Amino acid sequence: MEAWLADARTRPALYMVWSRDWMLTPPRVMLGDAYELRLYHHSDEQQLYPLFHAEGWHIAQRDWQDYLDRVIPNGLFVLWHRPSALPMGTAGAIHNPRAGRYYFPFGGELAYLVVHPEHRGQGLGTALSLQVVQRLLDAGYETLWLGVQGFRLAAINIYLRLGFRPLLHQSELAERWQRICEHIAWPYEAGWWPRTVPGGATL
Repeated sequence: MEAWLADARTRPALYMVWSRDWMLTPPRVMLGDAYELRLYHHSDEQQLYPLFHAEGWHIAQRDWQDYLDRVIPNGLFVLWHRPSALPMGTAGAIHNPRAGRYYFPFGGELAYLVVHPEHRGQGLGTALSLQVVQRLLDAGYETLWLGVQGFRLAAINIYLRLGFRPLLHQSELAERWQRICEHIAWPYEAGWWPRTVPGGATL
C-alpha cells in the first residue's frame, strides 16, 4: 500500500457536499434479480453487524442507537442478497448539522454507506447512495453532505459521480484531494470546489 494511503487511515475524515448542478444526469443502476433494496427493519440489526465488520467497522451498541436516533423517517436502506438471505449493503439518510469539525446548517448526511467486499463492482453502492440523496431531497434538505476517510477510494469514486464535491474548508486539504484524484483518475478541479457552505463554519 502506498504511504499516503496508509497515512489516510489515521487522518481525519474528508467532507464532501452535494449540489443538483453537479449531478446533471443521475447514474442508471439496474440491480439484478439476486438483490432487493428495501427499508431497514428493526429485526435487521444483528445481521448488519457482520456487514460492518467486513468493512473493518466495529460499532458499539450505543453508537448504533445514536445512528438510528438520527435517521430521518424511511431513511435507512438495506440491500439484501436473496440467495443467501443476508444483507450485502446499507446506507442511511440522517439529520446531522454538526459534523464534529464543521457545521452544516440544517444538514442532511449520507451516512454509513457500506457494501460487502465480495459484492462490489455491481453498482450496489451507487444504488444505495441514490436512495439516500433522493430521500434527503424529498425531506426538504438543502445542504447534503458526507464524511469519508481518504483511503476509501471506491466510495469516493461513487460520491464524485453522484455529484458530491470535496469541501476545501482548510488549505491543507487540497493536497490530499489531489493525490486521491490522481489515484482514481478523476479531474482535479480545486478551483471549482466549494470552500464554505452558506452559514457553515469550521468548529
